Amino acid sequence: MRALVRSAIIDDLGLSALGIVDDAAFAVDVDTPVQRPFIQLRWGRNDPGLDRVTRRNLVIWVHDNPGDYTVHIDPIILRLRTLLAGLEGMSNGLGHVVAVEWTGDSEDLSDDGHRTITRTTSFQLVGSGQ
Repeated sequence: MRALVRSAIIDDLGLSALGIVDDAAFAVDVDTPVQRPFIQLRWGRNDPGLDRVTRRNLVIWVHDNPGDYTVHIDPIILRLRTLLAGLEGMSNGLGHVVAVEWTGDSEDLSDDGHRTITRTTSFQLVGSGQ
């Protein structure tokens, strides 16, 4: 499921137009990236479901240069909601994405380590073969 989500994000033309390209999407801890805006995917644990189905939480941190949250962060979050919901029914290589539920967005935040403004958007993904 990790690869499917990351591929969907970096291949999306809408996110690309907002500055989210391959070098701006991370699923690992990184030092302060030069690219702005950028996102970090933080995967939670897999919780068991019925048979081969599991639930997994995903929090996506959207970072940008200090300033206005409405320039990049808010449009990126809105696009991510639409994009991830569109993954329902898709193959993740070992199984399928059964459901994607948006579980909320954070308040406006700042990250002193990256020297950015940031917000998060959170999802619960249900799938098989994860």
